[in-house]
Amino acid sequence: MTDPKPASSLRRRRRIHLPIAAVLAIGFGGIVLLAVAAVLALGIDISARNTRNLLADKAALGIDGMVVRVRMQLDPARSQVEFLGGLMRRGELDPADPQRLRDHLRASLAAAPQITAISFLALDGTWTGAARTDDGATVGPVQDPYGRTILEQSIQTGGAHWVDPYWSPALKTSVLSVRLPVRRDGRFLGVLMVGVGFSDLSRFLAGMRSTEMQGAFILYDDTHVLAHPSLVERPLDMSSRRTDGIPLPTLAELGDPVASALWSEVAPGAPVIDAEAVRREPRLKGSDVREADAAGARYTYLIHNLPDYGTRPWRLVMAFHHAEVTREMQRVERILVLGPLILLAAVLLSLALGRAISRQVRRLARAAVALRELDFRAVPELPDSRFREVSDAAAAFNTMVAGLRWFETYVPKPLVLRLVRRGSALMESEEREVTVMFADIKGFSTMAEAMSPAGTAALLNRHFTLIAACIEAEGGTVDKFIGDAVMAFWGAPDHQPDHAARALRAARAIAARVEEAAARADLRCEPPVRVRVGLHSGPVVVGNIGAENRLNYTIVGDTVNAAARLEALGDDMMKDAPCVILASSDTVAAAPEAAGPVVAMGPFSLRGRTGAVGVCRLLPAGAAVPGGIGVPISAG
Repeated sequence: MTDPKPASSLRRRRRIHLPIAAVLAIGFGGIVLLAVAAVLALGIDISARNTRNLLADKAALGIDGMVVRVRMQLDPARSQVEFLGGLMRRGELDPADPQRLRDHLRASLAAAPQITAISFLALDGTWTGAARTDDGATVGPVQDPYGRTILEQSIQTGGAHWVDPYWSPALKTSVLSVRLPVRRDGRFLGVLMVGVGFSDLSRFLAGMRSTEMQGAFILYDDTHVLAHPSLVERPLDMSSRRTDGIPLPTLAELGDPVASALWSEVAPGAPVIDAEAVRREPRLKGSDVREADAAGARYTYLIHNLPDYGTRPWRLVMAFHHAEVTREMQRVERILVLGPLILLAAVLLSLALGRAISRQVRRLARAAVALRELDFRAVPELPDSRFREVSDAAAAFNTMVAGLRWFETYVPKPLVLRLVRRGSALMESEEREVTVMFADIKGFSTMAEAMSPAGTAALLNRHFTLIAACIEAEGGTVDKFIGDAVMAFWGAPDHQPDHAARALRAARAIAARVEEAAARADLRCEPPVRVRVGLHSGPVVVGNIGAENRLNYTIVGDTVNAAARLEALGDDMMKDAPCVILASSDTVAAAPEAAGPVVAMGPFSLRGRTGAVGVCRLLPAGAAVPGGIGVPISAG
């Protein structure tokens, strides 16, 4: 009984595969006949859709620019207040030291040009602050009755938060502020406030005007204006609304008829910017499109909500002149007068079909060339084809690449590349001087008991990726993974006279990466991965070793055993160190400059070997070499 064919093969065979010769003879003629009737209608429809989508994309780019500029203006203020709050919370900045506090506040203005003013409100209602004025004056300490209200509001809140705009008499402008209640050891110290003005935003919006877009502005709510190009040259005095109302001009007060008409009602009609295309655009999530008449013309408004800066979402608005935008659509409609050229277009389309045939053949050829460097992951999957010959070739090629990708998972690609380049000379085993490394996780069994199988596998995969990257960066070969240990070597298959130096540098790189990972684990209150590394240089037998139908290019010999014993010897020397590296004195002597600071631990008797091996421990870079020699212990 034969095995059934795979389902994918059956699905592929159900398709009708036409001979190339029949397609070239019959298909081209049919295409020409159908093109005259179909291409014109399809071309108009597709061009119109593309034009609308391009307009929506242009609008999305404009909104992206506004969002980025708003965040560049405001986010540094929040970061600065959180930084100063952290200094106070840790006791590095004492609010009771007025001189040092004023110095820090003024320095914050220099560090973040977006900030207009910064101040600290103490529990007694005293303000100390600094403002970006012509003389760079530092304010405070001063008393302000409104400070009590701010303290009462802020003591109930947690982290930094944006509050409604307010009018600053000192700066003579409206300011948006972020407040941060400051606490130390559970004790409420006061409130840090950072104010940001809107003039920079108005200047940015003034530069956005283009042929199609007649203006852009930012609303605090449906009626109050945060930023508008006209406010650059003609700022409005909102001091009368300091305590009564929002200290921002309304759309009516702005004097811009295009902006004022935003919410007016007009006869329904299809907007020039497709609202559905806008809503499908991920960058314009939360946006809407409106039409309105202003100054005797029709305008299209793109409105994008930005909810991150206060109790009310901001509205970023872009106004497009209807007549200017529709010119793009009028260009599309001109295609209607190009009917006589459609026949020529049909002929060109027929030629394009011939190119499509050759393109698939070229795609197959390019994919085959990509296999030359054994980069199987980069080889694209070839699509199926209506042409029988191309379809069969693509299916066979995809099956081959799928098998090679599995092959790449189990065989080190750098090793295979070197073996291919060396050719048949590597078929015979030979003796070679190499440096062998073993790297093992200390206490892995205990760690694995507290983890799920998936978590254990994920941990090992991350760890092995880190170790292998350090090894391959120095031209080493990862021989195998043994449980939670890695075995690697240098000096084969390529001759590497500096194999000891490469191995020592790789070991130091592993130690650095392990220490970084341990530091990150400590921040997350997780147990760190601690690693032992053993290095030894000496002769080995290297070559293809194994069964006749299953060979491994590997090394065997006493040098391998010695490196493994040195790695195990590090278990008694780790204490709390994230990584301990033990190398034989032969390896260190072969490349002392790569070893860096070391301490000689003395001769050790390793299990399974006669005689003693001189052992050195590699210290972190820059560490002082302690005097004396380590006390030998048994590695058995």
